[in-house]
Formats: sequence, C-alpha cells, structure tokens
Amino acid sequence: MPRDLAALKEDSLQGMHHITKSPDDVEDSRQEAVSPPQRTLSPEDENEMQQGLRGPPKSRRDELNPYTQSLTPADVESCTRLEEESFPPQERCSKEKFQYRLRTCGELSLGIFTSHEGDDIATAKTSAPVYSGAPERKSVLIGHVIATKTTASVVTDDAMALPSSAESSHQGHQQLGRTLCIHSLAVLPDFQHRGLGQTLLRAYLQRIEGQGVADRVALIAHEHLIPFYEGFGFVNQGQSKCQFGGGGWFDMVRELEREAMHVEYTRGGG
Repeated sequence: MPRDLAALKEDSLQGMHHITKSPDDVEDSRQEAVSPPQRTLSPEDENEMQQGLRGPPKSRRDELNPYTQSLTPADVESCTRLEEESFPPQERCSKEKFQYRLRTCGELSLGIFTSHEGDDIATAKTSAPVYSGAPERKSVLIGHVIATKTTASVVTDDAMALPSSAESSHQGHQQLGRTLCIHSLAVLPDFQHRGLGQTLLRAYLQRIEGQGVADRVALIAHEHLIPFYEGFGFVNQGQSKCQFGGGGWFDMVRELEREAMHVEYTRGGG
C-alpha cells in the first residue's frame, strides 16, 4: 500500500526535472543528471568558490543520477527486499504477490533506480549489472510503484488478493478494469528526504495519463497521508472497506485527464 510516506511529505520538487533515463544514458552523459534545487551558499563556500578551490556543493540526490524504468519479473527479489525495508510486516506486499503482479501486468508498475557499485544499498545484492562490460556496476532499485487494474471504482480486498484459482476473475488483476490500483509506493528509508517519492509518483501519473490505460487511479492510505496524496490530485472518498493490514485506511481516488484517454479511445485496439 501507499502507506508510509510521511517522511517524504517535506521533500521539494522545485528545480527538479522528470527522470526518465536509462542506465546507459546515466553512464554516457553525467552532465544531464537531474538538476539540484537552488541553495544559499555559506560565506566559506563563497570564499572557496571565488578562489577556485571547489565547485558548488552537491546534493545527495545529484550523486544518485536516478532514472525510471518499467519493472519485470526479474525485479521480484529487489521489490521484495525494498518492501521489507520500508514497511511493517503486516503491511508488506509478499513475494508471491510481486511475482503475480510483475508477471501478469508489470507494465503498470514503475521503478526508480540508481547505477551503483558495491553492496551497501539494501537491494544491491538482488540487482543486475547495468551492462556486461562493467559487472561490478549494478542497476539498483531504490523505489517502486506497484499496481494492477480493477473494475471497481476504489481499491478492494479482492483487487489486492491473489486469485485463488484460474477461474477467480473477481480477484487480483482485471485486465478490462478502468481503475488502476496502486498497491505499493515505497522508497528505501536511506533514500528518503530527497524528493524521490514525489518525483516517482508524479512521473508515474504522467506516464499512465499518456498511455490512456485507465480512467482513474485509486489507492488506500493512512489518515496522516491524506494531504500528501491530495497534493497530487487524489480526492478523499472516506474510510475504506479494505481490511488489509488490520484496516483503518482511507480511499483516495484521482480521475485521469480526459485528453489523454481520448487518444486511446480514438486509436482503437483489441
């Protein structure tokens, strides 16, 4: 669930570009990395810069060179590890659910990655090399959005469940549904307070609107996170009937832009 992003509420998107690069882009053009927010330099910083002793201070975000890309079944282990680091046990997505969701509708999910050497990041050991020429440098998952579709207008327990059998068409992902259910929005704790959660969600919503695959996006959230999601256009629909993790959730729904959906409708398709 998108349920524990309180630490991200104070992050700022001012001065940040959208991140849509591939690992190769990051490796080949460091100068195109996400721009840092403007900052005020201390007298010491200004003095050293005037003397040519060093460049402007770098933000912790600059060092990441983050990029987004779709998730696949190959990312199951990293997603599971990220979830374990981010949420209490009763609110985690299980490995089995990740396997099902990324296998069935992985195109509806999105990860935020950094190209990194070493195993000091929680998800590094489950990450794949960026390219064969540098096996020590990995594409490391540091945040994700996981989603499925449902025919309901809000997230339900059935939408969150694994199908109990091949005939359980009312459980799990429903391909013909027009409501996109976000089941998990997570950023590794060590990488929070850098604007990554906000950037990831904003990039995800723009991507979904551009694809025209749904009429709305729905999620469940704890009460203290309602203002966070309202800032992205979600509307509080009141207390949710979902009992996942003990219940106590609120339904949040965002209607998607009609122009983006009109493109899909006029395009046709099978």
